[in-house]
Amino acid sequence: MKRAILPLAAIAALLICGCMQSANQDIPENYYFKMKKADVNSPVELIRFAASIRPHTADFTVEERVAFFEWYLKNRGFNVSFAYSSNFHNSGREHVWLVLRNKLGENMAVEPSYIEMEAASVSPTTPEYKIYQKKYADIYELSEKAGGSDKYAWWKRASGQRLLNENIMLAKKSQL
Repeated sequence: MKRAILPLAAIAALLICGCMQSANQDIPENYYFKMKKADVNSPVELIRFAASIRPHTADFTVEERVAFFEWYLKNRGFNVSFAYSSNFHNSGREHVWLVLRNKLGENMAVEPSYIEMEAASVSPTTPEYKIYQKKYADIYELSEKAGGSDKYAWWKRASGQRLLNENIMLAKKSQL
């Protein structure tokens, strides 16, 4: 009887490891790279910066948009992470937004889908954006623990693929 349990446990462990890896397997290789650094000190600067990239995300879902903003900001040197709430604004719905730590050490909420989420701006200061259950450092951790990479896969859309390729080209040019 003990022999049968060991192989089953080993198979179960392999399946679990395989599932954990598959949550991230669709994320492009070299997803993060360094470009010319940018930083913000105030919500006003963040709003201007975010306003310039939001039009590129018109056909993205709320989840894809937050992943794109995180990728775009992180690749430009911003200290940004994902904030996750399982009961956003006591609505019973889960939601993910960004928390950006500026040069002054202050945290600012970033809501890339502020129109869809009916927030006052891309940098909301209301209480629901200060309450979250989890914080995720990057797309790999978010995908593994909050829905899988397909949920956030902006890079699979034609417009997302163009954005990814254009930014990779820009990064390569700056390294020459």
